[in-house]
Amino acid sequence: MKNQDLKNKYRLLVLVDLTQKSDTALKNAINLAKVINGTIEIFHVSPPADVVRYENQLSAMRAITETHITTEKKLLDLVLRISEEENVAITYNFTFGNVKNEIHDHIQKTNPDIVVIGKREKKLINFLEDGITKFLLKKHSGIIMITGKEKMVQPDSDISLGFYNNTDNVIDKNTVKIVKDLNKQPENPIKFFSIRKKSASDKAKLAISRIKTACNFPNAVEYEFEESPYSIEGLSTYVYKNNVELLCIGRFNDNRGWLNKLVNRKSTMDNVIEKLNVSLLVTGGK
Repeated sequence: MKNQDLKNKYRLLVLVDLTQKSDTALKNAINLAKVINGTIEIFHVSPPADVVRYENQLSAMRAITETHITTEKKLLDLVLRISEEENVAITYNFTFGNVKNEIHDHIQKTNPDIVVIGKREKKLINFLEDGITKFLLKKHSGIIMITGKEKMVQPDSDISLGFYNNTDNVIDKNTVKIVKDLNKQPENPIKFFSIRKKSASDKAKLAISRIKTACNFPNAVEYEFEESPYSIEGLSTYVYKNNVELLCIGRFNDNRGWLNKLVNRKSTMDNVIEKLNVSLLVTGGK
């Protein structure tokens, strides 16, 4: 389907695996697209190992053909239904191959403004290890939306925005542009959340000031937490209580030593993604 509307301002690429997680990601992406005037492309990759389980070449080719037909029907049905219900321009694309490689190649080819992915279910071990989310954060320097499950982005009202002040690159120019389009009424207070590190207190205040100026936020409410093993749990609670629908967050620099990484498999970014229940807008930059 090639129904791109030239009047649309942003292009959103939604990565789907045709599970319930994908449905949530798509719904959040549609609601976001309505607010910022965007179009949506759905992209799905089927790993060959999920299709070819036969030693006989003819049987394997038949399995690939059947899977191709079944997958295209699922995607087409989804696109037609959502396009009609939501009045949002949607295209779709899918392929067979290595999931990470195909996603990377497609992003390079299409250069979307925002890549959208659903949050993975919590795992007791190896959370995000070698997963698509971690792969995107490492390889894709553009904006990534990681959609939450419990609090949906709403299309018919001003999106309640929050900022987690962990890095200066939360104010890269593309994020500023999108945030301004999200914040239809600049006089509405924006929530800023930060975990205070004694060694970087002044730097954190300066970063918040820069964000306010760049995004034209005359009103802001700030919440500051003492750094502790439970800081992120406290952050998650306050973000949820303040009805934040979309939390803008920069990328963490994982500067831990090899021993720390060996003992603590989860990075700070892993913990933030796991424990916050709202959708995250991860800003551009590595």
